[in-house]
Amino acid sequence: MRSTPVADAVGGVSQVTNDRAFDRMIQAGAHPTTALALGCELMRNWARPGTDDFRRIFNWYFDQQRSLGLLDAKILPSVGR
Repeated sequence: MRSTPVADAVGGVSQVTNDRAFDRMIQAGAHPTTALALGCELMRNWARPGTDDFRRIFNWYFDQQRSLGLLDAKILPSVGR
């Protein structure tokens, strides 16, 4: 069985605490991923039903990142609206 913790969905008291926790998980054989990567893996085929809902979630996520100044619109422009 493969363990895949979602790195950007974990909270902790500090970055150091998170980093060390992931170091231990990786040493134990875990394969960390991100929420977006996990979502894309779950979808696998973007032509299937339900993908419009997922696209709305992705667009919301990237809009939030842009509004916080964490994502440059030139790097990843809004798509699929």
